[in-house]
Amino acid sequence: MQRTIKTALGCSVVSCFLTLGAAAQTYATGDSRTVGTPSYPAVCQTLTAQFSTSQRSSPPTSDDTSRLQTALNACAGTGKSVVLASSGSDNAFYSDKLTVNGEGLVVDSGVTLEGNNSYSSQSELIYIEGTNSFLGGTGAIDGRGDLSAISGTPRLVQTNSANNFIAYQITLQQAAHPNLYIQGGNGATVYGVTILTPATRANADGIDIDSIANVSVINSSIEAGDDGIAVKTNASAASNITVKGTKLYGTHGLSIGSQTFDGVTNVLFTGNYVYGNDHSGTASGDANAINIKTDSECGGLVKQVTYQNTCITNAKHLIVVNAAYGSCSGTSGTPQFQDILVNGVKSVSSISGAYTELAGYNSSNLAQVYLANISLDVTTQSGDKDATVYLDNSNITPSGTGVTTSTFTTSGSVPTCSF
Repeated sequence: MQRTIKTALGCSVVSCFLTLGAAAQTYATGDSRTVGTPSYPAVCQTLTAQFSTSQRSSPPTSDDTSRLQTALNACAGTGKSVVLASSGSDNAFYSDKLTVNGEGLVVDSGVTLEGNNSYSSQSELIYIEGTNSFLGGTGAIDGRGDLSAISGTPRLVQTNSANNFIAYQITLQQAAHPNLYIQGGNGATVYGVTILTPATRANADGIDIDSIANVSVINSSIEAGDDGIAVKTNASAASNITVKGTKLYGTHGLSIGSQTFDGVTNVLFTGNYVYGNDHSGTASGDANAINIKTDSECGGLVKQVTYQNTCITNAKHLIVVNAAYGSCSGTSGTPQFQDILVNGVKSVSSISGAYTELAGYNSSNLAQVYLANISLDVTTQSGDKDATVYLDNSNITPSGTGVTTSTFTTSGSVPTCSF
């Protein structure tokens, strides 16, 4: 959907191009699919637990890896699920790396799938590929990343070119590194998922969305030690992404980047909450809220990104658009930020030193940012440069070298937030 924004001069942005140096704002629409509440797949096999979560700190040496993978292989490609169920007081499965390929893995209520001591030598605990793979259940998958027995940097769940992947209701906890890494393919839905990894766990992103089209993260709760959401490109473009009705705790924010070389387009964040502290009250190590970051070591085009109705508390970096992030590895390129719309933000209880920063790459590659219906409790600006900024009902006004501002008119209002 494209909407034409009226400027203070009474003409459309398009017709005022020569006067204002602006282009027509295109609102992000996000995921091109119609995404509803997922349903559980039919059951292929049910396995019952033989161990207990009480063994978590000292797992059994003979575990469930073989029987779990045998069941998954038997159900591969069927679209049906392997269900992990309790048996009396036995409520845990212990496993090394598992592969899901076109089937479901469902962890039943009260049951935990625990990574064993050796899985950390792998790249991940759960590897997902194929079409229509499913990960769900009201139980939990536990990376045991809080224990010294888990070394290295394994991801808890990794998808690889998995088309139409669904994660539903599952709890992912205590990842040693990223919790859910979605990479490649077309179509992924994360719905009602809970992530519980503390703010102190370095590099433990909540959900990474990398080089994929058509993704929805809906009604989820993410406590993590790095980016809550990170949209990035390490192999190909990322596009048509929606993050909706989701709450972040103690994370590094709703992020795009740092790798953007292949291009990030049409990303919609709407109706989300960002809490700077995790569930235990521990503050984020980098309390970002709205966060777009890259630099020349891995930069590219970031275009048609909308943050709509975002509620923020206990954060430091309230709105950041930064083309000189300085901690980026990948394919070098020129950072470009176009059609970045932030419409509807309210912040409260921001921490000491809080600020907003809008910084484009250079005078030939200005950041193009629209700020509407902004109410921040701290209005300090820091590091603004090389940006063209349009304002409507905003209590912040960026200024700095190469920064120009003008007014525009759009719809919406400052959100009502209940923290």
